[in-house]
Amino acid sequence: MMNSFFCKIVTPYTVEDFFNAYHEKDILHVQRNDKEHYSDILTSLEISDFLDRQDVFYPSLRIVKNGKEIPSGEYTLKGVPIGHHKRDGIINTEKAFALFNDGGTFVIQAGQRYFDHLSACCMELSRKFNAPVQANLYITPNRSQGFNPHWDTHDVFVLQISGTKTWHLYGFEKELPTKNQGFISKGYSKEPIQTIRLSPGDFLYVPRGYVHDAVADDGISSHITIGILSFTWIRYFAELFTQLENEKAFREAVPFWRDDLPDKIKEKTALLKGTIDKLNVEDGIRKLTVQYEKLQPQLLNRYFESLLNLDDLSSSSVISLNSTVFFERGGQEGNCFIKCFGKTIQFPQTLKPLIDFIFDTQSFTLRDLPGAADEDVKKAAIAKLIREGVVYIEADSSSN
Repeated sequence: MMNSFFCKIVTPYTVEDFFNAYHEKDILHVQRNDKEHYSDILTSLEISDFLDRQDVFYPSLRIVKNGKEIPSGEYTLKGVPIGHHKRDGIINTEKAFALFNDGGTFVIQAGQRYFDHLSACCMELSRKFNAPVQANLYITPNRSQGFNPHWDTHDVFVLQISGTKTWHLYGFEKELPTKNQGFISKGYSKEPIQTIRLSPGDFLYVPRGYVHDAVADDGISSHITIGILSFTWIRYFAELFTQLENEKAFREAVPFWRDDLPDKIKEKTALLKGTIDKLNVEDGIRKLTVQYEKLQPQLLNRYFESLLNLDDLSSSSVISLNSTVFFERGGQEGNCFIKCFGKTIQFPQTLKPLIDFIFDTQSFTLRDLPGAADEDVKKAAIAKLIREGVVYIEADSSSN
């Protein structure tokens, strides 16, 4: 359900409350102390299993301590044989944990690529904000600190998974900074205006530009920091103004050699004001959407298992839509199509009711499919959609 994750993390506030009162304005702290609240998103066991793996590469895992990153050479391997190849940068688990036990913080970067439920949650938020969403995990040992006071150039949602962590909040130093406006921590000596202790299940929203740091309390602390890489109006207008290339007047060289250059600038500025209303707003939005969809990982559910079970596809097979994939649908020249993963999947227009049903229902059996086409045609269409990653086999209802 759309916004179900968003609702879960801000409850008892509503998503509307969040945007009206807190987004880009102030911190929001929700205290729960409920260690099960995020259990369907990420668990300590999943984090442990990831850290135990022998195929994790730097910088998927980084280690920081007291505001500085520990050089990767201190905990990675070189020349590890993988088939006929040799690779550098694989995490040496023993050395990494030695640094952790000495006060280093594990940073699992881009967690939306490794943990399926977390990936689905990030996909939901990315659709809401129409922007890339990332998730980093921070595992900090007893009484240790990863970073000094700093601000982020993107909004962050903090989800405390296990242990406790004390956050020092210093307020805005620069409201809504961009990537080009980084924080200079040297000499920063202000006292926090608020101190918050996060317990399992708690939530904290920190808007970009809001200076903060965090220290683990007694025991190991783990939390997720979800970063919302929102597109600013600056970025939007930068995309929109590329359309000025279609106007000869704006392709002319700036006449720096003229004495009346200030007058020419005023003239072009007036022309720009008159041209803005003629620019294609939808095209500007589309370009931003295309960019964020390329960056956001798309999760395929049970893809290989579904391929293995294609021959067993029956009228009672339960099929589900891969809802964590970006799709575009349409029709042309007697066909209907689905676009995803940079490809176009076409079907006869007669199957459009079937395609619409799949996207409207999202979970169904073959016998549920509407339309006048015979069963073999419907089954072939579903098999094609499975191979293309649009749907997957959930189960066989006859076995339930």
